[in-house]
Amino acid sequence: MGLADVGRSFRGVVPVDRLDRLSALLTSTEGELKVEMAFSLDERRIRTLKGTIKGEVSLVCQRCLEALRYPLDLEFSLGIIASDDEVVRLPEGYEPLLASGDSMKTFEVIEDEVLLAVPSVPMHEGEAHCRAGHLEHENQVVPERENPFAVLEKLKR
Repeated sequence: MGLADVGRSFRGVVPVDRLDRLSALLTSTEGELKVEMAFSLDERRIRTLKGTIKGEVSLVCQRCLEALRYPLDLEFSLGIIASDDEVVRLPEGYEPLLASGDSMKTFEVIEDEVLLAVPSVPMHEGEAHCRAGHLEHENQVVPERENPFAVLEKLKR
């Protein structure tokens, strides 16, 4: 008998530093995510895991390479399946969650949902927010470099 069969639910906080796969994308692993998860059987007798994740992670802006506070307010609805063949049975609105005979690791489920939510190329909104990395270059005069093909241009004439 699984958690969905008895309708278990959980609420708590997950320290960001416990999400190892996510940490490579972060400038800091400080903070916590508020998580609520509810296992149940829906009206079609499909085992489900529904939940929310709220909090904030610190990503690296790919424009200025500075910290970017990225808010999370996620909702997910997963259909728990025992094999890949059962994916076709899931109704629309459920993402598959493959639960083999091993116990389900809720931290991995949470981490998967966060990884899916963060942008693949995080950037501050608008260049005005990214000026920190470019201020020292703003007033510099860039010397004009000689064209390496100028000699060829002379030969062509």
